[in-house]
Amino acid sequence: MKMKLYVWLAWNNVRKNARLYVPGVLSGMGLLGVFYIILTLSMDERLREVRGGSYIGMFMVLGVAVITPLSLILILYTNSFLMKQRNREFGLYNVLGLEKGHIGRILFWETAICAGFVLLGGLAGGMLLYKLCALLICRVLAVDSVLGFYHVSLGTLVSSGLTFLGMYLIGYLRNRIQIARMNPVELLQSAHTGEREPKVKWLFLLIGMVTLTGGYCISLNIQDPMAALELFFPAVFLVIIGTYCLFLTGSIALLKLLKGNRKFYYQKNHMIAVSGLLYRMKQNAVGLASIAILATMVIVTVSTTVSMYAGIDDAVRRQYPHQASVYARYYTEEEKRVNIPGEDLLTLSREAAREQGLSISFSKEQRYLACAFLREGDTLRPRLRNEHGLAVECWFITAEEYYKLSGNLLFLSENQIAVYDHPKNIGKMPAKLTSGVLDFEPAVVLESFPIPMGENFSDCYGFVVRDEETLEHIHEQQKKAGEDIASEITWELLFDFDDEEAASKVYPVFTSGLEDKIREYCFAQPGFDGHLGMRVASKWEALEGFYGMNGSLLFLGIILSIVFLFATALIIYYKQISEGYEDRARFQIMQKVGMSGDEVKKAIRGQILLVFFLPLGVAAVHMAFAMPMLTQLLRILFQPNQALFLACTGVTLGVFTLIYVLIYSITAKVYYKIVR
Repeated sequence: MKMKLYVWLAWNNVRKNARLYVPGVLSGMGLLGVFYIILTLSMDERLREVRGGSYIGMFMVLGVAVITPLSLILILYTNSFLMKQRNREFGLYNVLGLEKGHIGRILFWETAICAGFVLLGGLAGGMLLYKLCALLICRVLAVDSVLGFYHVSLGTLVSSGLTFLGMYLIGYLRNRIQIARMNPVELLQSAHTGEREPKVKWLFLLIGMVTLTGGYCISLNIQDPMAALELFFPAVFLVIIGTYCLFLTGSIALLKLLKGNRKFYYQKNHMIAVSGLLYRMKQNAVGLASIAILATMVIVTVSTTVSMYAGIDDAVRRQYPHQASVYARYYTEEEKRVNIPGEDLLTLSREAAREQGLSISFSKEQRYLACAFLREGDTLRPRLRNEHGLAVECWFITAEEYYKLSGNLLFLSENQIAVYDHPKNIGKMPAKLTSGVLDFEPAVVLESFPIPMGENFSDCYGFVVRDEETLEHIHEQQKKAGEDIASEITWELLFDFDDEEAASKVYPVFTSGLEDKIREYCFAQPGFDGHLGMRVASKWEALEGFYGMNGSLLFLGIILSIVFLFATALIIYYKQISEGYEDRARFQIMQKVGMSGDEVKKAIRGQILLVFFLPLGVAAVHMAFAMPMLTQLLRILFQPNQALFLACTGVTLGVFTLIYVLIYSITAKVYYKIVR
């Protein structure tokens, strides 16, 4: 046979089976376009020059790592579906005289035609949409500059094209292996081979119940953000295993239970739906479980990234009650640490502000020790180096500092402390604090703490100690315990500018100028050994970081959600087509034995609704049980606002349900056309 004949046969096969091929090709174009956009964003050096753009490359690399295997899975799934639907056709080819090698060549050109459309459409769409994505990135990063021009990278075009070409090649090789193993007679009879009623595999049912319960229990019992981070992927793994096992066996057990209920089963619509599902649930279960997992991924991804982005201003407002802060210290030749006095820092800050046409309208000095302690029962103690456990954040000030900042007097006897329990804390307030040498007991519970603790991903407590000697003792003991991870006592100056809008535009220059003045100050001090430490922070710098990180995550979340929707829609579409071809003969028989067209349609609708919305319900249940763990993870990302997260989750679930219903309405029409 000549090559032209192979190409002609392949093209006619693709054209005549457009209902099967077109959705796969369109989803491949979409996946390739998204892959090209994310890969280009990860390598576009211009984006790193945008304020907050340093996070884009890091998160886009993560996106590439997620999309690559998912795209391969979907391409292989499409190939598998096409091969299954065309078994009889291949068997007929073989019986009529075509050898397996000839069929393999036809399949090669079918794969080449589909891959060609995917490469042309996907890369062209990616290049066209990249400009829109660049504008969207600038929008979510809240930057004024706009990347309003095209950026075409030959390297990313070639890399993206070769990656997807390799995926289609893997799919083709897999098809060739199946053809080499096929038996023509069995393939011709495959359409007439009925499935036996499946049995309930109790071991798999038990595994599903245990793993799903285990995943849920991990989430419900998480009380520490770091533990949530460590146990997140094990919990997800357990839930995925449980979902697949329960769909494979639990659904069969449920259908058999319904079949055993005579009052329910012996109704016309119920009998058709239950019996039809029961005999095909083995093949339905994997698709339904996959849809449920993908739906959960969409809801989790969108709700978390949207809530993080929506909570940026609130997080910065709580973490930075004042516009800017500065602390600095230097070291002498006698290895003595010297903190620059607050009045000197204020003088230097005023000089740096004056050079930028600004003036400082408010200032406040505060002195504190912030360090990590470990919780052991009802006791807090200093954390040792390389030690893991339930860590809490502790802020210590003296009674004198407390009076200076709050105006309230505290009278504490020896080994007594006052404690402030942060309202976001989950654990019980400690009954004792030990430095390792001395034990302290809470004598006073404070309603507020004069030093803003900001956003914390662990429980946080504020402590007021009796005097300077006690503060130095705690400082030294936590240094002995933690060594290089120990914290130092901080003298910090907080201040506000009179013109916040003007300050927001020049704060990088102001920060650089203030740092230069602090260095000049240190070099002018007697005994300075050349080592110093300082930090100049501002709410605008924090906003830049939050918008860079959360904005990049939001964009990646949107992109990944689109990919998950591709996968969900593709699985649902092919599932409907597969069931349509299998149900057509069955419903034609029902009409011949007396059922009207409306009755058949009603039975079809009941079966589709039951199958279609079960994964959505499972996804909602998964999301409900995942909320405690996700809430803890969001604390690590400085988003402890549970009300905002709940609202975003509710809206996301509602929007996803509407999209899901839209997918249902489209695929149901295809199903009805087939069975009629």
